Amino acid sequence: MAEAPRKKQLAVSRRVRVPGADADWAALRDFAQTFDASFFLSSSMAQVATVAYRPAFAAADAGTLDDGELGVVLLRAALWFQARSDTMSGAAGFSGPEVERLYRSVCAELHRRTGGWVDENR
Repeated sequence: MAEAPRKKQLAVSRRVRVPGADADWAALRDFAQTFDASFFLSSSMAQVATVAYRPAFAAADAGTLDDGELGVVLLRAALWFQARSDTMSGAAGFSGPEVERLYRSVCAELHRRTGGWVDENR
């Protein structure tokens, strides 16, 4: 008996809600972990830090995230990088005001650009 042909699986993009800038640390960190920069940007952590994390951190510190220089993927990669660092260090909250500012300002900017929803893989 011949095996039935396998159906192709369609790629389905899942929408992810961006937490508000006033969300607690756990919600912000959990959102950051919905994106995998090592898959969508680079498997090199040094490169993710160079092209996404450091520029986003500096822009959040200077209050210039809204200038549009960093795209949605780079903003999400920066959050992912920070959340990865928080997870590896066993953090139970913001490690400092500059880290809190990064999480909050990136989420506020993502809300502004996307209406509060992003695709899981972008």
